[in-house]
Amino acid sequence: MNFSTVLIANRGEIALRLVQACQGLGLRAVAVYSDADRDAPYVEQADSAVHIGPAEAAQSYLDGSKIIAAAQRAGAEAIHPGYGFLAENAEFAQACADAGLVFVGPSPENIQLMGSKIAAKAAAVAANVPVVPGYYGTDQSDDLLLAEARKIGVPLLIKASAGGGGRGMRQVHDLTNFAAELTAARAEAEAAFGDGQVLLERYVGTARHIEVQILADRQGNVRHLFERDCSLQRNHQKVIEEAPAPNLAPEIRQNLLDSAVRLTAGIGYDSAGTIEYLFDSNTGEYYFLEMNTRLQVEHPVTEAVTGIDIAQWQLRVAGGEVLPFAQDDIRCTGWSIEARIAAEDPANGYRPEIGKITAYHAPEMPDLRVDSGVCAGSTVSHYYDSMLAKLISAAPDRDSAIRLLDRGLEGFHIAGPGTNISFLRDLLKMPEFTQGNHNTAAIGVTYAEGWQAPSPTPLQQSEAVLARLLNMEKPGADPWTSLGAWRITELADRRGGALFLLGGENVHIEGRSGEYSITLPDHAPFDLTDATLLNGALSYEIDGLRSTVNVQIDGDTVTLHSNNGCMSIEVLTIDGILLSGSDASTGAGNQVVAPMPGLVSEVIAKVGDSVTAGQALIVLEAMKLLQTLTAPCDGTVSHINFLAGEIVDSGAVLVSIEPED
Repeated sequence: MNFSTVLIANRGEIALRLVQACQGLGLRAVAVYSDADRDAPYVEQADSAVHIGPAEAAQSYLDGSKIIAAAQRAGAEAIHPGYGFLAENAEFAQACADAGLVFVGPSPENIQLMGSKIAAKAAAVAANVPVVPGYYGTDQSDDLLLAEARKIGVPLLIKASAGGGGRGMRQVHDLTNFAAELTAARAEAEAAFGDGQVLLERYVGTARHIEVQILADRQGNVRHLFERDCSLQRNHQKVIEEAPAPNLAPEIRQNLLDSAVRLTAGIGYDSAGTIEYLFDSNTGEYYFLEMNTRLQVEHPVTEAVTGIDIAQWQLRVAGGEVLPFAQDDIRCTGWSIEARIAAEDPANGYRPEIGKITAYHAPEMPDLRVDSGVCAGSTVSHYYDSMLAKLISAAPDRDSAIRLLDRGLEGFHIAGPGTNISFLRDLLKMPEFTQGNHNTAAIGVTYAEGWQAPSPTPLQQSEAVLARLLNMEKPGADPWTSLGAWRITELADRRGGALFLLGGENVHIEGRSGEYSITLPDHAPFDLTDATLLNGALSYEIDGLRSTVNVQIDGDTVTLHSNNGCMSIEVLTIDGILLSGSDASTGAGNQVVAPMPGLVSEVIAKVGDSVTAGQALIVLEAMKLLQTLTAPCDGTVSHINFLAGEIVDSGAVLVSIEPED
């Protein structure tokens, strides 16, 4: 290889993955970090690390000049961009070459070509690869786009030409809404990618999302590593991916693989990459969607079924090595499924969650891989995307891979910010998914009214109360003496009783020395024996059956991790109840409040405007997503407290409304 030290121009789980890939090849790995990532696991594991600026990505991970300067300072001869940030930035790839550094990825020309969805479609047509009917022209005038939209018909998609991950994408089902959706798509594309160009496509609503992994060297050898199915998506963002694709006819599979190789060879590609397709299972037709000129988030499932380390081969190809295997040497064996674990609240519109991770436990099981960028003590901030980890199962067949992944998710415990683990487990049980008949619309159809978080069972409520009580006990002290006004000394003729509040309902607990009786409203008492809380593990017996539950307690919130999944329950004492009763709502029903720290991207309303409940007022950018905040009531805008471009804290009052009488 023509380099020995590689700078990883990324963060989180992919940075750690690439550090390990470099070190596995005997290369030195240099990390870069912002203020927010100083203590991140990938920084600790790298051979050395360079600080590149504040937490804002624009001033650190997206600043190509800082990245190149860091590489030169650390003596790196190559830069690996990972995915996201600068991975598909042709100007950065060229700047690396100009600085005498090897860019671990394709040529700037390839990135430029395939980074434009408009140009990529033209390349696909030239390679005789079918594309979705639509408009891919450079004329971006409103009138022409509307005329083309009428030709295509509804439903259609407006898509950012330079985009990905669902940003800058809008569905249009009624052409009277086209102008508004076009404006929104352009604004999001400009904010996310610095390029407001869009294309129009016929919307294939029941399509599957299938992609082919490509590996090509700099001597013209192109190999496919078979396909992946990434159809379980929400808001055009992948949630669960697998290899190979289920229920795919052999001739269609071969056509997809052949067309991917043909397109890759036709543009002279020379790195790892992915050709993505929409596949209409009703008609058997497939269409080129885009090419990702980088490593993919879901690359581990392909590694599992082929045995080829894609990250290492990407480095080896960049170092001048020739692919040593022929196409017929590559086999697809077994099945692998990946789930993306994110800090988000699926029951609240998938709103990103932030905060400190107070406990972290990843499962350790054979054939179960964990790619993670966090640990206990890590802080999830609003500056970056919400993905925390990836869990990947590998098994001889699909059913076994699903069961193994579900078992792994069951044992994955993260406390602090909320996660989507329970949501992921529900997805694995969807009939469409278990049968392999799902498509990109499956989540939206199954959860048309939104995913609902499971309610705590009576047993879980009792566990939360018991954990809260035992946690309040000081070493060597009687817990009943520390419960303030809730202590009851003569309950049912027994010394030692207390009262808690769950969801507005009183819950009684009485007992001592490991034996307790817990009474919930309208439920028979739970009689528990041999109860202990040690090192975050709550153990007890009921009728001779021993149970152990991992517990984290943060103030009044008790989080349980058990075979039933993760459940957070608020268990109030007198102090908590008095506090919640005296703490006036920051919203008071007539204010728009920032749900998390972020950047005000756009102020839609003006002081004096008459608005109705649900009307868009302000757009907040946080964790790489744009959130449109709406009016909570009918009325008149009385105050707007921030301008576009300003940073706001969580809970900041953004807009105030004078309600209608």
